[in-house]
Formats: sequence, structure tokens, C-alpha cells
Amino acid sequence: MPISPPVQPLVLCYHSTNVNGHSYALNDHVALRADLAALHTAGFELVHASDLEATPSAGRPRAAITFDDGMVLDALDFGHPSWGHQDSFLRILREHHERTGQHCQAASFVIASPQARAELDRKDFLSLNVWHDDWWQEASESGYLTIENHSWDHNHPSLDLSVQRNNQRGSFLSIETLDEALAEIAQASDYIEQRCGRRPSLFAYPWGQANDYLADEFFPQHAADLGLTAAFVTTPRADRPINRWSIPRLVCGTDWRSPEEFAAVLRRHCEAVNPA
Repeated sequence: MPISPPVQPLVLCYHSTNVNGHSYALNDHVALRADLAALHTAGFELVHASDLEATPSAGRPRAAITFDDGMVLDALDFGHPSWGHQDSFLRILREHHERTGQHCQAASFVIASPQARAELDRKDFLSLNVWHDDWWQEASESGYLTIENHSWDHNHPSLDLSVQRNNQRGSFLSIETLDEALAEIAQASDYIEQRCGRRPSLFAYPWGQANDYLADEFFPQHAADLGLTAAFVTTPRADRPINRWSIPRLVCGTDWRSPEEFAAVLRRHCEAVNPA
């Protein structure tokens, strides 16, 4: 079912592991705090990423906040070994609510496999224990986050072994059979439900990559049985209409890198919602 871009919320993506300094351009926690304030000032309504087709209130533009990869920094304050204390995304959402009265429930897309996360933590994050799932249920019950599906193992290149049939890692475009899709998507939803008591309703493609099999066959045929209602890409393909299995998101640090660039993103969306 096509989704009209002017009706669709502006869907924004942040990564809590993006901490490479204290400035907006180098730290997604700094950027999220500033962007929430900018969205409030610009009159945006904040909605959940599953709220795709509701009529905007009195023509107000809408935005949805999403987080990728499921690091503990999504929900837990963290002492970064290089850059010190980092307020969690959850704390930033809560403080924005307390300061402005504007509530935001974000979607946190997590990698489900505990074995994959442990391996990635060991190989890529100095064994800092930033990828456990003990925080999922409490975060899900907070009212500020939902735990959503970002695949079983991300088909990540750092893993020794993935569920891809030829162990071809590093791209989600190679997930193109039913067995692979069930292993990456259905298995992930099952585990997330087991750990936090709520079944995910949303999927975000790793690296934002949707191939024809997943977007045009697997999700239309199987998503209802899996409890999934939408899937998100990053840069949409020009030859594929925007529908609920290829909804575009903009990524902090890629699609904008400064408050000025973010303001331009908001202006473009407002012009689409309310054309002159």
C-alpha cells in the first residue's frame, strides 16, 4: 500500500554508539538533544514510527525518532572511556518531556542474537559490555522506547558466521531466500518478545538496505503472521514507490551534520506537508 510522503512523518535515525567527541557533529547524544528542541520550536508533533498514516493535527508536521543497533546507551547513562559521561537517549527523551511537556516515544531497533552481540562487543567495542539486552524490558515499560527488530545478526562483517546461506557478510542485500529471511527477521522477533514481553511491530533493514525479495515478496507475504506492520530503509530506491515495506529514514551524521543542516531538513518537510 503506497504511503503519501506529505502525510508520512519525517522519520529520523540516531546511533547511540556515535560518540567521537562533545560537539553536535561528533556525538549523536548532543545532536538528539538539540534536534528535539528544534523540532519543538518548529511546531512538529512527535509520533511513534508506527504512526504512519494518521491525519496530522491541524496540518502540523510530524516527526518520528528512531535509534539503531540497540546499544545500552539507548537507555542507560554510560561512562565513555574516551569522552566521559554520556546521557542516554532515554534520559534525553525524558528530560525533553519534563522541560517542554512534549512526550516522545522512540523506536529502538536492536540486533537480537545474544551470541552476535557478544562477539561484536568483544571484537569492535573493547569488551565494554555495551550490547547486552538486560535493559530491554525496563526501557520498553518506560513509555519512552519500544524495542523493535533490526535483524538477528545484522549479517555483520565482524562476525565469524552469519545466517546468510554462504556466510557472505557485510550487506543485507544478500538476504534473499525464505530461510534466510525467517532466520534474520522471524527469529529476531521471537527473541525480542521473549526478552521484553512485547513483540516488535517494526523492522529496520541493516544499513538501510532493502532488496526486491524482502520488500516485494517476503514482507507482503509474511509480515502479518510475524506481527510486523512496516519496514524502514535509508536512501530509497528511485524505481520503488514508497510503501510500508520501504519507508525512508534520514540518518544523523549522514543526511545532516549540523543544526543548520537539520533546520533545512525541517523546512523541506514543512514545505512538503503544507505547500504554498
